[in-house]
Amino acid sequence: MTTYSPFIAANRFGLGIQPGEHTSIAKDPKGWLSAQVALASRVPPRYAQLANSAQLIEMADADYRQRISFQQDGEVTDAEQLQINAAQRLATNLMRNHANQRLAVAIESDTPFAERLVRFWSNHFSVTLGNNKPTTIYAGLAYENETIRANMNRRFEDMLLSVARHPVMLTYLDNTVSLGPTSVLGRQRRRGLNENLAREMLELHSVGVDGGYKQADVISLARMLTGWGVNLPTNTEARPDLQTPAGSFYYNARAHEPGTQQFLGKSYVDNGQQQAVAAIRDLANHPSTAVFIARKLVRHFIADQAPESAVIRLAQVFRDSRGDLTSLHKALVDLDEAWDPRLQKLKTAEDFVVSTVRALPGMALTDEILRMLNDTLGSFNQTPFMAPSPAGWPEQAEHWGGPDALLKRVEFINMVTSAVGRDVDARDIVNLILPADPTLQSAIRRAESKTQALTLLLASPQFQWRA
Repeated sequence: MTTYSPFIAANRFGLGIQPGEHTSIAKDPKGWLSAQVALASRVPPRYAQLANSAQLIEMADADYRQRISFQQDGEVTDAEQLQINAAQRLATNLMRNHANQRLAVAIESDTPFAERLVRFWSNHFSVTLGNNKPTTIYAGLAYENETIRANMNRRFEDMLLSVARHPVMLTYLDNTVSLGPTSVLGRQRRRGLNENLAREMLELHSVGVDGGYKQADVISLARMLTGWGVNLPTNTEARPDLQTPAGSFYYNARAHEPGTQQFLGKSYVDNGQQQAVAAIRDLANHPSTAVFIARKLVRHFIADQAPESAVIRLAQVFRDSRGDLTSLHKALVDLDEAWDPRLQKLKTAEDFVVSTVRALPGMALTDEILRMLNDTLGSFNQTPFMAPSPAGWPEQAEHWGGPDALLKRVEFINMVTSAVGRDVDARDIVNLILPADPTLQSAIRRAESKTQALTLLLASPQFQWRA
């Protein structure tokens, strides 16, 4: 008989239990989780004043163009350098504020399962924002809210399409420079396809690398995606559509490759941007997509070696519901394998930092504290929207539990215990945040100081893994 532990509900499905939550969760752990699913698209109050991605992309583009214009003649005047420095300070403060707010949302969340789901899908549709993509560098959090959070209670096809059309993803995976070879612009500029978005949409976002597609399918999808771009000016022309906001999605028919395309065994007639829309909707509902998404969810929430029985059941829910995400997320909670008490998932760096702060009563989330916590994530190489590749952050324990990573965890624990160790008694909170473990409880009782006791708690396998 399956036991539904409040600690598994909070630590494995959520972002770490907070002292005082245990009693209320224990009344109905599955119900506590299921009730959060409908709230997953709710915008946290901390994001209420966040600018949308189009505004942020327009601002970043303007900053970039100004900097380039100052540097064109090879000599930057003192006045120009002051303007560049001021823009860089504003950019740094903006991105730091976004990172702080995102981290605070996770720590404060009263729907931590919903918040973890947002982070799962954001990592599934990962973007990396660096100086080589200057127009999108401010828009990571807006992208997450507009494509992931906004679609959490819709179908997978809606999320996939939203991601594919979003200016941040179109820029990140170079679809903005992809031209149909025989399109009007392709012939004029003698340029052709960029396959990045099409390839990652197949390999990483939907059917997976073993999903049965061929190189010809990558090329066909890339052709259908030509013309999907961003409404920004070029070096030689004004922005193409003056009637819609700068920085928003723009379809350029002059860049679209004409003709019917064969994709995954089906023909798609050339009806402009709707050609790719139809292909993406079919791709989202492909049988291989159901299995690929199910396996990723099971690997994330249950074990690095995903139990095949759980994958099969979740994939069936995906197919039966046509990718309804609410049904999928509730089915995840119903999996018996998800309630296995064995420690099978090592916390990522972000999980570890967030769950540590959630476990400590009364810590004020000042801007300075949030900045220090984000600096810690940077030292762990898990800065938001800076994953090493379009595949996002790895799931496996070996990535997060190597010697260097473990040393950084010890350093973080020492920093935390130095700051609050004399004020927090681990003996008072161990039973509130972790399942009963006589060995750990005994070690904490025998500790020579509160600081040592808290160190033992935070460094324990029971806390380092999603108990």
